[in-house]
Amino acid sequence: MSDNYVKDFFKDVLRHTHGLGIFEMAKIRGTNELTEVETVDADKTVIVKGQSINPVVDFADATIGLSRMGVLQGFINYPGFDAEDATVEVVTQDRNGTETPIEVKFKDTTGTDAHYRFMLADVINQQLKSMKFKGAEFDINIIPSAKNLKDLGYFNTILASYEAMFSPSTDGNQLFFSIGDGISDRAKVLISNIDDGNITSDLNWSLDVVLKILRLGNSGNCVLSINNQGLLQIKVDSGLGIYTYLLPTKS
Repeated sequence: MSDNYVKDFFKDVLRHTHGLGIFEMAKIRGTNELTEVETVDADKTVIVKGQSINPVVDFADATIGLSRMGVLQGFINYPGFDAEDATVEVVTQDRNGTETPIEVKFKDTTGTDAHYRFMLADVINQQLKSMKFKGAEFDINIIPSAKNLKDLGYFNTILASYEAMFSPSTDGNQLFFSIGDGISDRAKVLISNIDDGNITSDLNWSLDVVLKILRLGNSGNCVLSINNQGLLQIKVDSGLGIYTYLLPTKS
């Protein structure tokens, strides 16, 4: 596996976890066939299940944790380490007869280096319990457009100080997101025409968080799904990985 692939993998993971500003740590678990990423915010409002398109061989048969993700982000962003001729090395150590990844070392052509230490498997497994998700059926599936994000962002800027939540609803073959309620300032935004399905439950999610996730995907590689059992799912294909965000409705 090339240095750049490992670096690009970390960039991708950080963008889809740390970049949202709500996650304190992430778990990476690998086999020879795939590399998985998993995290959840402290309030358990957003669960992330990710998988790289190609496995990262450095993490085959290993589990590591990322904490202090701002440190890893800072090392990656350093121009010397982000250069094509810089080296990125996953360092291992023998632990009970198994070569275990313990840190990643960045080094530029001048000799400047930096080491980012991983959380070991037993620590991250204790801090971040595995989250089982067997899948779900969804009543609504749409691909949000650039105009959707622009419109929602506009009204979120106006109303966010007074109303942080939005509620989806359907009217015939149209899906709307409503911000605010009938007794105060409010906006109802057309999101998409839909072929089938309807919203029959009173559901609420944080518009700011949903917008941040949606902005990770460009039009065409991001799918938003909602069901009446109270689950919103956003699936983002970054080209390097597929990240599934699961958001239970706010009560």
